Amino acid sequence: MRRTRLALLLVCTMFLAGCMGTDTAEWGSSGIDVDFSVDGTDITTNLGDSKSTYEGITPIGCEIGELVEPAQNASATIKFTGYLSASVFYQSHDPINGAKNIDTAVTAAVAIQAMSMSDANNVKDGEGARIDIKDWNLPLMPETRAGTVDLDSIDSETDSDWYVLGLIPTTENINDGFLALSEWHKPITIHGYLINPFTIDGKTQTNGYYQDSGSLAHTLDDNCNLKVGTNNLQSVYVLVDRIEIDERVVSSNGNHGDEWKLGDVPFIGRAGFITFFLIVGIGGSIGMFILSQMIVRQGAKETMKTLLGEEGLAKIKKVATDLKRDKKSGSISPTERKRQADKEDKAAKKRQPPAKKSTKNEDAGISGFDLDSALSGSSSDGPSEFGRGSSSVVATEESINLEKELSASDASTVSVFGQQEAWTPPATKRENTPVSNVVSKSPERRSAEHYTSVRTDSKPVKKSAKSPVKRRAAKKRKAASPQPAEPQPDYEPEPEPQKFEEEEDFSDFSL
Repeated sequence: MRRTRLALLLVCTMFLAGCMGTDTAEWGSSGIDVDFSVDGTDITTNLGDSKSTYEGITPIGCEIGELVEPAQNASATIKFTGYLSASVFYQSHDPINGAKNIDTAVTAAVAIQAMSMSDANNVKDGEGARIDIKDWNLPLMPETRAGTVDLDSIDSETDSDWYVLGLIPTTENINDGFLALSEWHKPITIHGYLINPFTIDGKTQTNGYYQDSGSLAHTLDDNCNLKVGTNNLQSVYVLVDRIEIDERVVSSNGNHGDEWKLGDVPFIGRAGFITFFLIVGIGGSIGMFILSQMIVRQGAKETMKTLLGEEGLAKIKKVATDLKRDKKSGSISPTERKRQADKEDKAAKKRQPPAKKSTKNEDAGISGFDLDSALSGSSSDGPSEFGRGSSSVVATEESINLEKELSASDASTVSVFGQQEAWTPPATKRENTPVSNVVSKSPERRSAEHYTSVRTDSKPVKKSAKSPVKRRAAKKRKAASPQPAEPQPDYEPEPEPQKFEEEEDFSDFSL
């Protein structure tokens, strides 16, 4: 599974090739638009701080005759051959960094060590000049640091010759093909035209343009290659018509037989590489997956053979064969039968209408209970007869009889405890009698009073009516009719305590 994901990731990366890499300036009205002609060229650019248009630019080509020299209206192009050492691409130009005038029409710049094509092909990888770019804001004036070659310090004493070219595309395909310059350290030949000086804002432009006289005059060799000169450095603007790099061609119309394309692969090409990747990469991963599965299965079989033996394997094969035969004949295994039964039950439940919930039906299940009456907040604590009021609580005949018996027993208890006589001490006084050996009769005492009698020194206190006996209240009862109050028993006043007169003198024991 991981190999499959890796293969898919690589395929997606192939489709994204160039989308995340370096890009060139846009071609057209929002970028750069060049109407090239040998007789006169018009350039419109929006790569600066504002739109700029340069009309009537005269291209300078190679005129081949008795002398090979640069000239106007020449059909051949001037060549810049050597070893590509550095390049930069511009999608816009910032005037703050010094870019102005025709600089805003440059979409790429290169530094090429001037040499013949044969010498450039003989340069081994790693042996070519290496330039450390610090800043390249101005196309013709790169700022470099210490490397094998410092372009800022090239002079007449330098051992190598150099081109620093500000490239202006003549067609859209050339503009897109500038991406080929991102592959440094390659043999390269750029075909193009120099720009004849012209006047901008009343000033004639000279730096980077064609010079036909003086010590800085541009000259060509027999192959139309621009000679570097005594300063060992030529910095010029070039209207590019063709690029040859690493045996590939970037043509003006894109129809060359060896046309360079983004992502092209040497020898087998892009189509060959994609085919090779699909066959070897994806096909190989699928083959390895199948092979690994076969190895795993073979190992599992060997393990089963060791654990179960040949007889066990034979039984397992027989069971598998029987299952296949039963399945073909239409038999259903218990698992499938259970699965079908579950599906039928689910379908039956879906077809049944949902049951409606009813509060009244639930309340009706409790016999003799009215939810509305219970919530009404009635404070009744006595049983009610059937049919009296809104409550549905029924007082049965047995409960009514029981209540009457309880009431009668309460009344009898009150009469028993209430009609008892109060205790009265004896009212006799002790008389003075002669002492004799005969014991006088003791006064008759009244029967002992009940323990409920109350003795006080003041007026007798009447007992209050007996409080009603508490009963177990029913869940919901209607208020019972009040019973007539029982007559209070009459209580006899308590007699005053007996007072004895002066104590008799028992000192005379004479007869």
